[in-house]
Amino acid sequence: MDVFSAKLTRRGSLGLAGAAVLATATACGSSSGSKSDSGKKELTIGWSVAYFDHPVYQLMMEGIKEEAAKQGVKVILSDGKNDPAIQTQQLNNFLAQKVDGIILTPAVSDPMIPAVKKVNAAKVPFAIVDRRMETKGSGIKWDFLVSWDMVKSGTVGGEQVVKALNGKGKIAVVEGTAGAGSTVDRGGAFYKVITQNPGIEVVYKADGDFKRSGGQQVTEAILQRFPKGSIDAIYYMADEMLFGGIQAVKAAGRRADLKIISCDGDKNALDLLRKGEIDYDGIFFPKDEGVIGTRLMAQKLKGEKPDLANQEYEGRKAALVEHEGMPWVKPDFFGVDSTNMNDPMYKGW
Repeated sequence: MDVFSAKLTRRGSLGLAGAAVLATATACGSSSGSKSDSGKKELTIGWSVAYFDHPVYQLMMEGIKEEAAKQGVKVILSDGKNDPAIQTQQLNNFLAQKVDGIILTPAVSDPMIPAVKKVNAAKVPFAIVDRRMETKGSGIKWDFLVSWDMVKSGTVGGEQVVKALNGKGKIAVVEGTAGAGSTVDRGGAFYKVITQNPGIEVVYKADGDFKRSGGQQVTEAILQRFPKGSIDAIYYMADEMLFGGIQAVKAAGRRADLKIISCDGDKNALDLLRKGEIDYDGIFFPKDEGVIGTRLMAQKLKGEKPDLANQEYEGRKAALVEHEGMPWVKPDFFGVDSTNMNDPMYKGW
């Protein structure tokens, strides 16, 4: 596990592959209960992140660092490496360290239920940020969930597909990691819109694992299976998969006969939109989740009562709803197309 404090840079330049070490600074060592300069016990939050090597999580961690410094707490970040077994061990380690609070960004939700049960049994304040979990009747609890409106992102994506094809055509879908909350939420909303438009037919879908390489591999399979004229659009559940996919589309000389729709709001994707190389995208702001999640846990550990209904960052407000009887704070999602792509708000992250 790594004490998070060094400033993160963008994309792969972080060198976060493998057993990446971010850095140390605000507090040395990894044990909980150390004293600050003021003599007070330093509050420590253990945070298991799905995986470090993704721009969304790199930006989320920038937000965590920013808010942790503001709140005067220490956050220990661990790289889950997209593996629930690793994340399970990380939660166990946090319990052994006796951290004050635990936050989980689950790579895949269901396998994490037993580990969350242990956290609940230990009565450690617990939250989920970004990828949502379902209780599956297990009785697990969290103090709050912070996850941007992935359902809205899927709905917007479906509506963009319908608009791009004027309500009629055949599409392929490059999905995210199977079983991930983001795939479930976004996919469920997306397919709901598609089923409400019988002129649109999904002829192929496959798991791109939210990775650039996965997006390229799935797109290559689509292009081989469906020659020009037999498919009209490809929808990507994340920009990282789009970046691999668009290379395959260009290499095959197929851009002119396909509508390309994606989402997340990566600046490189929105630049592609502004250049006319894709047709639609959408944006959320990953730092919002990191800031709000850290703020709420820090406030809870300090004995304050967080105002869940009035959370925002840089003027962007988050809605509060209930999910399985527990609070869900939802930063917003925004569709982007030719009508608003030059708005400064939508320049991309």
